[in-house]
Amino acid sequence: MKALLLFIAAAVSSADVSHASNVSHYEQLLASARYTELEHQLIQQPDYKQQAQLLVIYARALINQQRLEDANTLLNYAIEQFPDNSELNYLAGLSKIRLASDGNVFAAKERAARGVALLQKAVSIKPDHYAARQALIDFYSIAPAAAGGNKELANTMTVQLAEENPAQALLAQSRILLNEKKPTEALALLNSIIPNPPNPRLLARKAQILNELALYDEAFSNYRQAAEHATDLTDKYNALYHIGRLAVVADQDAMVGITALQQYLDFYRDSDNKTLPWATLRLAQLMYRTGDNFEASLLVAGLTNAQVENEEFNLILLSLLSALKPKEAKAETEAEHKQQEI
Repeated sequence: MKALLLFIAAAVSSADVSHASNVSHYEQLLASARYTELEHQLIQQPDYKQQAQLLVIYARALINQQRLEDANTLLNYAIEQFPDNSELNYLAGLSKIRLASDGNVFAAKERAARGVALLQKAVSIKPDHYAARQALIDFYSIAPAAAGGNKELANTMTVQLAEENPAQALLAQSRILLNEKKPTEALALLNSIIPNPPNPRLLARKAQILNELALYDEAFSNYRQAAEHATDLTDKYNALYHIGRLAVVADQDAMVGITALQQYLDFYRDSDNKTLPWATLRLAQLMYRTGDNFEASLLVAGLTNAQVENEEFNLILLSLLSALKPKEAKAETEAEHKQQEI
C-alpha cells in the first residue's frame, strides 16, 4: 500500500512539473512575440481548453495582435469554464472595452458595460489585481458619461489605491492627467514623489511624458533607467526600443542606441513583432551615422522587401538607400584599384 501511495505521489509530482514546464514554454513564446508559433503549438494540445493558464496566454497573444473578436470569442468560453479566474475575467473585460471603442455605437454601450462588470469581478476575486483596477480607473476617467464614464469615481478609486500601493496610484493619477491633456501636470506629479527603489513603469511613464514635451535628454535617461530596473520582459524591451529611437530622432548617444536596438532585435528576431522593421531601420540610421556603412547596408538590404505601409518609414528607407549607394560604389572602386596594383 505504501509503495502504491509513493507511486501515485511521484506520478502527480511529475505531472505538475510537466504542466509548469509547458506553461513556461508558452509564456516564453508570448514574451518574445512568437504568436504564430504559439498558436500553432497550442491548438495541437487536445486539452488546452481545460487549462486556465494556457487560455490566459492564448488570449493575451490574440489581444497583442489586435485580434479582438477572436480574443472575445475565446474569453467568452474561458470565463464560462473558469468563472473565478481573475486574470481571465480581466482579459475578457479588457477585450470587450477595446471592442466597444472600435465598434459601432449601438453595440458599444452594451459591450462597455459588460467589460466594466468583468473588470469589477476580476477585482472582487483578487483585490490586488492592479492591472484590472488601472483599467477601471482609465475607463471611468476617459469614457463619456453616456457610456458609463465617471470622473469622480475614477478619482475616488485612485485615492483608495494610494492607501494600498502608492506607485500604482501614481500611475493612475498620471494617466488621468494625460487623458485630460495635462502632460506638464502629470510630469510635476511624478517628479514630486520618487519611489525607492525606482519603479520601472513609473520611469517609463515619466519618459513618455518627457518625450511628449520634447525634453529628449531626460526622456532618454529615464528610458535607460526603466530598461535597467524592469522585471517584465515586455517593459524592458519597450524601453530599449525607445532608447534606440531617441538616439536617432533626438541625436542622443549613438552607441547606447545601437546596443539597445541590437538587444531588441536579437530578442524579437523571427517573431511577429510589428515594430521589427522600424527597429532595423533605426539601427541602420545609427550605423550610418557612426560610419559603419557596411553594417548599415546589410540592415537596409534586409528591409527592401518589408511590407510597411507608412510614408515616413519608406521615405527614410529611400533616403538611406540613396545615401549609402555612392559610398558603396566608391568602396568597390577603391577595392578594384587595390586589386589592380597587386
